[in-house]
Amino acid sequence: MWSSLRKRLSSLAANPDFRNSLLLVFTLWLARYWYTLRFGLYEDDLTIIPRAMQMDLGELFAFVGSYISHLYGHARPLSDSFIYIFSNFGFKLFGFHGPYVFGFFFVALNGVLFYGLMRRAAGQTAALFCGLAYVLFSADTTQSFLTHSLGLHPSLTLLLLAAHAYLARRAWLAYLLAFIILFSYESPFLVFVGIPLLQKEWDRRLFKEMLRHVIILAVMLAAVYLLRMAIGEGRVSELSLPEMIWVSIWHSAVGPAVSLATYFYRPVQALRGFNLEVGLAILAAWAAFGFFLQNQPALAPLSISLLKPRARFWTAWPDELKSRLRLLAAGLVMLAGAYPLTFTVRPYAITGRDTRVHAAGVVGAAIVVGILAVLLLHFLKKAPRQRIAAWAAAGLFALLMGYGFVLQQDYAQGWRAQQRFWRELLPLVSDATENTIILVEPGVFSYESKQMGANTWNLPRTLDQIFTFPAAWENAPRVYRLEPGWDSRIGLPDGRLRLDASTTIAPPSLYADVDSKNVILIQAGDQPYRRTASLTVGDLTFGLKQWTLPSLPSLPHGFLYPYLIGE
Repeated sequence: MWSSLRKRLSSLAANPDFRNSLLLVFTLWLARYWYTLRFGLYEDDLTIIPRAMQMDLGELFAFVGSYISHLYGHARPLSDSFIYIFSNFGFKLFGFHGPYVFGFFFVALNGVLFYGLMRRAAGQTAALFCGLAYVLFSADTTQSFLTHSLGLHPSLTLLLLAAHAYLARRAWLAYLLAFIILFSYESPFLVFVGIPLLQKEWDRRLFKEMLRHVIILAVMLAAVYLLRMAIGEGRVSELSLPEMIWVSIWHSAVGPAVSLATYFYRPVQALRGFNLEVGLAILAAWAAFGFFLQNQPALAPLSISLLKPRARFWTAWPDELKSRLRLLAAGLVMLAGAYPLTFTVRPYAITGRDTRVHAAGVVGAAIVVGILAVLLLHFLKKAPRQRIAAWAAAGLFALLMGYGFVLQQDYAQGWRAQQRFWRELLPLVSDATENTIILVEPGVFSYESKQMGANTWNLPRTLDQIFTFPAAWENAPRVYRLEPGWDSRIGLPDGRLRLDASTTIAPPSLYADVDSKNVILIQAGDQPYRRTASLTVGDLTFGLKQWTLPSLPSLPHGFLYPYLIGE
């Protein structure tokens, strides 16, 4: 038994595709998950994941069953269902950071599936270049964000499985998997349009196949659109058909350019955020990538004669070159297909959670970048020049690795900023009780995470997860972050304070006009402090809540208390 196992492991170790896949998985772990134990919950995570972690199995499956049967979650119920299921399993198996294990699994699995797809379409060397471009894709900065790694990336898994099924001539399975994408996270769906172009032969039969393929996908998309219209899904019903078409065209024009440009902009950001850890990551990655890339099978030298008669301009080119150019075209089609369904975010986002607009672009962008690198090696012809180019490409990928460390450090700092805020706030609001509203000036927040919104719109939904409030309290205390310039807009003539988009960062469902006598105002100074003097807004004066006996310290601790405050 052990002898057989050793032989199998030796066989795997000798397999270059296995080694390349391990390199991609390890690269992804370093670039996105090296600091996992310093990560926490951010933005949407705070709404969904603590609840999911606390469910027993009966509650979990009853919730997911109801969620799917009622088409909740913008009529794409599988996305949130995946988040609930894998957050729950992750927490029960591995503790608070357990969901990150499953998040890494999905993102890493997608990297391996993509490598396999490129291996069958482009060969080993091109597959590794494309694979590195995939796992180091940085236009989207949310790969580690649990809401996306557990809710969005399974859609990419479905896409890549559908692509493999299609190229294996299992069309029924491919279309079934593609259709399910529309009930998970829909933006990768139209990337599937370009999958037939990964076939090695382009002929008249492919034209007919593409026509049939596009019609099938259009019917699927139209059916789901009509379904969403029928149930009144807001993101569809709020846009007219001409508006949807215009937004799709605009996003498909701008998004691909931005996603490709970030392959060169993120290295600049890595150098700007340079520190010892970033520097060590870049050097180690350069050595590893250079070793692997220069030891891939050599690429045949290619050349183009531009002096051929026009009639022979394409036919005279080498078959290998035409194959690479077809893959490049396929990548561009898939890159454009990543954006038509991204209606809710701007296509030029390069910072923050809105960069999810580029999430589905990873497939097409990685193909384009990988194939361009391979074409460069082809045209350099001589082996020494190819090795130099391989080390140059390794340098670019290494800088992208360095950016991954900058990104992770930002995630870690965002979680620390949340912990620090709540630890400083609680002593100042210890007397908060039913109907208390806590307003916090923006200057109190000394650190702003660039990528994950720390202490922003989800603040009102956090205090009741730190403490368990009495069931008799109809209006539990809430914390709101104030907008800059709030002090000139917040006052109302009837003595109440206005909490809306002009004064606070909060979900619209939590906007309200509140009695100033129930308001605690936290202001910025050398240390945050609680204002007890009256607040003057124009000609109006508002009395604020004064100190009373502490109430919060006597309440039971909620789920997030040990993670944000500590025991």
